[in-house]
Amino acid sequence: MTFIYTLRYMLDPRTNTPAKDEKLIDFVKKSRIDDVAFFINGEELNHSHLTKAETQVWLDAIKPLQKRLSDIGVTTSLNPWTTIMHSDRGYRVNPEIGFNTFVDIDGNKAKDMACPADPTWRKYLAATYAQYASIHPRRLWLEDDFRHYNHTPLKLMCFCDYHMQLYNEKLGKKETRAEFVKKMLQPGKPTKERQIYLDQARQEMIENEHLIEQAVHEVSPETDLAQMTSYPDWHALEGRDWDKLFKALAGEGHPKVARPHLPAYNEVAPLAYGRNFEEYTRITAAFLGENAELYPELESYMYSPLVKSNAFTAFQIVTAALIGSQGILLNLYDMMGNGINESWHYAENLAEIKPFVNQLLENRLPLDHLRGIKVLVDQDSSYHLQTTAGKNVEELLPHEKNWASLLGAFSFATSILPFGQKTSLENEIIAVSGQLLRNLTNDQITALLKKNLVLLDGESVQVLLDRNLGNLLHVKNAEWHPVRTNYQSFEQADGHIVDGVKNPRITMLQHTGNYLKIEYQPQSDVNVWSFAYNSIDEKLGNVMAVIDQHIIVLPMDQDQRHGWDSQFTTYKQGLLQQMFDSIKPVDYLIGMPNVKLLVENDGQKAWLANFTLDGYQQIKWHLAAPLVSNEATIVRKVGNSVKKTKIHINVENGIASIDEPLAPLETIQILF
Repeated sequence: MTFIYTLRYMLDPRTNTPAKDEKLIDFVKKSRIDDVAFFINGEELNHSHLTKAETQVWLDAIKPLQKRLSDIGVTTSLNPWTTIMHSDRGYRVNPEIGFNTFVDIDGNKAKDMACPADPTWRKYLAATYAQYASIHPRRLWLEDDFRHYNHTPLKLMCFCDYHMQLYNEKLGKKETRAEFVKKMLQPGKPTKERQIYLDQARQEMIENEHLIEQAVHEVSPETDLAQMTSYPDWHALEGRDWDKLFKALAGEGHPKVARPHLPAYNEVAPLAYGRNFEEYTRITAAFLGENAELYPELESYMYSPLVKSNAFTAFQIVTAALIGSQGILLNLYDMMGNGINESWHYAENLAEIKPFVNQLLENRLPLDHLRGIKVLVDQDSSYHLQTTAGKNVEELLPHEKNWASLLGAFSFATSILPFGQKTSLENEIIAVSGQLLRNLTNDQITALLKKNLVLLDGESVQVLLDRNLGNLLHVKNAEWHPVRTNYQSFEQADGHIVDGVKNPRITMLQHTGNYLKIEYQPQSDVNVWSFAYNSIDEKLGNVMAVIDQHIIVLPMDQDQRHGWDSQFTTYKQGLLQQMFDSIKPVDYLIGMPNVKLLVENDGQKAWLANFTLDGYQQIKWHLAAPLVSNEATIVRKVGNSVKKTKIHINVENGIASIDEPLAPLETIQILF
């Protein structure tokens, strides 16, 4: 099998030269590129939405290279850089095209960014994509400006006169934009205004993709349509239905094809990248499912090794295997038409990695068939969650990604599970954060908590209290204490030892959310593991607890800026491991923080990826179930080749010891 390298490439029709073409062909050969996706009208060369004649200039410039690439077995795809338009940059829509622009939540009108329900824009976009299809690309991409948010300098859309008419028709009365927005965001139970907005945003994008699909496949039935994505929590705020949207774009007989966001345009600390990888890339992949074709985005903006090292680039490409990717989109060079820069040595880097990523694809990670703690996410959460102030649109963002990043950094085996009203879970280990439980009925919540081993955060507990379900946790009383109010200062695990430290402490003062102080009913089955203290060592109340031997509570919400940063400490890692050990065996790595562990359901395959600059001389794996065999093969990259090492694994007291090293930034596969 071939892990597909797609090079995103900007050819400037006005200044391109034969010398640049030769460099491109040479690079494609040396770096083992499989597909070249040509930008159209991108970034610095973008000059608003193009007419049919302007678009043809780009296609005519691409076609000779398409022929040359085909002669060496390389396919051509197209990456038009605009659908709605990323941002206003001083241009206005050409009157010859003549569609309406959107109005944001504050009433600001865009100059160059389309209203996604405007009939003229819909016809224009479908016709333009049919024109792109005329050169029969392998894949035809929709850029990630195909969304209702992040259109600089404006905010969430669309609230133009046409949209307000649509909203008011569904509402059955007339409201101004300001009235509608206020009710859409207001605290308390979600309003009809919010549902109408989300339903409209969801449906209009599905309709748009269907129109594009029909137009493209009439011209080029063999072309796969593909879409780029952004942040899944923000997509929830626009009501995205992942399955219906991508099926509408794919069309009959074509796969769902997506480019999940890889959250590092510049090089960052790998452990920070690891947290964001869980929160954005893995959650996006989960919403799309293992049957989708995934080609994540590797981008090095502002480009060159000054913003991202070759080592980090290789690390991103290899760890794309952790979502079962079939390939990767490589945005390595700028979008101004400079072409290939040989001094950056990308060709050698890509060629060296290729055998290993091909090998990983031979035993592709089964996204929907992983064991471990299931982190629940729901695409419909923005429909049901309750705002606190009703002032900012960010209050509609779900807070469901926190367990994913924390447990991944703690080296627990996890999977991401899209969850809905029809999902039934029993005898699973699940992690719930934010207001996801508001999406369920009381009976569904009760069944979920009684039939599974459950991790809950403070926001989840608050949902139970609001629903009069506190008895499920034996809650007698609960009270929120805001952070930095001279109340709580630190959490202390009295009577426990972690990392050789007795009664270890964890901050409740900095980079953390508010504290939900829970008092439990007397004689209830609650084992409290840690307590809140103030700055003069006075004990204030309970923090982490195990309830009825199957519910673990972390009674905190998230900081608006820092999320759960305060929890990323090996004291909390060790404490959580011990709490699980007291209940039920789970898969986790011992003494290897920030090493990700993914395990196939049947135990036949495992993946370990080191998201740190620290190396480890031995792998210690706390097992949830006996190994299928004590003999295994480790697959790893050595230079430009693949090394397979047969190993014997020693197991004692439920801990597997593997006498093999794991280098910084290294990913390995274990086959049983």
